[in-house]
Amino acid sequence: MKAYIINLKEAIERRNYMQKQLALLPPSLSSEFIEAVNGKEMNREELEENFDSEKFRLRYAKEVRPGEIGCTLSHQKCYRRLLESKEKCVLILEDDIIVRQNIDFLLPELEKLLITNEPRIVLLSGWYWYLSTKVLKGHYRVANVYDAFLTHAYAINRAAASLIIESRPFIAADDWFYIRKKGVKIYAFLPHLLDQDWSGEYPTSINQEKKNSAKECGRKKMEISLHYFFLKILCFIKRYEKA
Repeated sequence: MKAYIINLKEAIERRNYMQKQLALLPPSLSSEFIEAVNGKEMNREELEENFDSEKFRLRYAKEVRPGEIGCTLSHQKCYRRLLESKEKCVLILEDDIIVRQNIDFLLPELEKLLITNEPRIVLLSGWYWYLSTKVLKGHYRVANVYDAFLTHAYAINRAAASLIIESRPFIAADDWFYIRKKGVKIYAFLPHLLDQDWSGEYPTSINQEKKNSAKECGRKKMEISLHYFFLKILCFIKRYEKA
C-alpha cells in the first residue's frame, strides 16, 4: 500500500517531521507527498470557482473559512491522484500525525477491508461514533462508523474515491456523515491507530481562523442540534472512540 501525505509546499519543517514519522511505519508502506491546496492564497473568484460556499453555509449554518476550503480541496486532490494511479487503495495522512505503535500486523487486515468493489473508507484516527463492531485480530475490532471528525489518517479504495470526487465540492473534508450518506461504507479500527499532534508545535492553519455563524439558518441549526443529541446517546452507551 502507498501513503499520500498532504503537505503545503512551504511547510518544510512539517515535511521533515513527517519523514521521521514515516520511518516508524512499516517499510512496505511507500509514500508520496501531495502538495496541499492553500485556501488562504486563493482570491475570492478562485475560491468560488473551486468551492460552493453557499451550499456549505446552508449545510453547516456557518460561513466557510479559506483554510477549510484548502483542506477539502487537498483531500479531493488525493482522490484524483488515486484514480490516476494503478493503486487499488491508499492511506491518506496529514502532516501532523503521531505514530505511537507498530501497525505492521494490521496492514494486511486493512488491505482486506479495502480490496473490494464496494466503496469503503477505513479510519485510523479516533473521534468517531459507531453502531456495531466485529472482532478483527488480537484485541482489535472493526467498527461500523456512524459519524466522525478528523481527516489526519484514513485509507480509501478506488470505488470510494470515484464516488466522493466533486467538481465543485461544498463539504468539510471530515464530513464523514455526508460521505456515508453518499454510499461509502465507513469503518474504523478500535482502538484507533494514529493520533494527531495537538501539542501546538505544528498548529493547523484552520483553527487559527475565526468561525462565523450564519444567523439566518435557524432550521438547519435545529437539525444539527438533533444530530449532536444522537451522538451524545451513542457516547452514553459507549459507542464512541475518543481521539
